[in-house]
Amino acid sequence: MADTVYTFSVQNDFPNQTVNLNTLQYEIQQSSITHAVDYLNREGDDCNIYFKEVLSPIDATATLPAIVAAHQGNDIIEQDTPRTPDGVPIVRSDSRPLNTETYFTMCGDSTGIGDGQILMWDFSNDDDLYDGPEVPNGFKAKHISIKFNCPAYLKDGTMYFYDVPWGCYISMFVGIPAGNYYPNPAGSIPGSALGLSTGGMYSYADVDTPYQSYVMKHHMFGSCPMGDELNAEGAALYPVPIGWKVCGLIVTPDSDNVSKGFGSLEMYRCHTMLLPGQTLESLHG
Repeated sequence: MADTVYTFSVQNDFPNQTVNLNTLQYEIQQSSITHAVDYLNREGDDCNIYFKEVLSPIDATATLPAIVAAHQGNDIIEQDTPRTPDGVPIVRSDSRPLNTETYFTMCGDSTGIGDGQILMWDFSNDDDLYDGPEVPNGFKAKHISIKFNCPAYLKDGTMYFYDVPWGCYISMFVGIPAGNYYPNPAGSIPGSALGLSTGGMYSYADVDTPYQSYVMKHHMFGSCPMGDELNAEGAALYPVPIGWKVCGLIVTPDSDNVSKGFGSLEMYRCHTMLLPGQTLESLHG
């Protein structure tokens, strides 16, 4: 079987407009991508990454681009053997991907980082009301969505809520904004029709479309001001791609006009703030 090549622009896709092929290959091998890398080369502005097999759609469209977007171009020795200031080798046992930082947040991004929608709801008002088909008779709901301007590896979360009646619950999921194509084995659009060399099938989201469940009908009752923690052993294998949404659907009985709450997410991401003079364009090319 012939190798499958994935090509990226050094100037536009790599954050420092440089690529260290040995380090990049190491970063790919340490990632969640299970298909073997054959070799990498650079031809002018093109960085070509050859795999021995076609990647899965999510690896091709999310995981591999996220690795490229986080690549700093450093020598592999610096990343392969990190040490403390006194020279002791550092051994990590956590699930944080290379070149990412831990990030706790109750809001998403908008034009910057941390300036977006807040993950908060209040049934004493009519904000964010939602009447989709998944809301049962006798109930009402609010829909909140946030997005991030870096690939986001979801990990833990906490729910805080007050005066919640019996029967109330929250579901959270990753959603695809309307107007985007997305990997779908049951889709009708081949990747080649979209100019992709990844193979696989795709669908078109003509409306906002749920893609992956994160929390399924987590019931709440009473008040929990100290927080109801949802703990994971490790981070998600695949990041939420830039621009995709993390959505919350809070469902409560029609009679509820007092309950409220908010949520906190723990994740790993490559950038946690914009320094003076930085722009989103300068982060990701």
